[in-house]
Amino acid sequence: MTKIVFGRAPDGQLTFVDLLGHAGYADEGEDIVCAAVTSAIQFVHVLLDDVKGLVFDTEVEPVGTHIRLSFPPAVRGSVQDTLEALRIHYHEMQENYAEFIQVTEVHSHAEN
Repeated sequence: MTKIVFGRAPDGQLTFVDLLGHAGYADEGEDIVCAAVTSAIQFVHVLLDDVKGLVFDTEVEPVGTHIRLSFPPAVRGSVQDTLEALRIHYHEMQENYAEFIQVTEVHSHAEN
């Protein structure tokens, strides 16, 4: 199962997205759920980094399949629409593939 966690600051802004695990819908290389999850996060990364030129932290760990994008306060306002769209997209995927993808949200009590 792929677990996707979105972090939200006290002001309501999304601060990070964290993806962990292989969906398990099919074998690696044939898993359409995993491919869709990965494609969406890659698209977001290209948009925010390569197109908009925003500076944020990216962690990729191929072993265990872990991807995390973290957004410092200076760029959060510029990424909200994109992250909200990604969150909605993943929630819609979860509705169709609940056995293979879990989307949650955590709320922080600190600003950073």
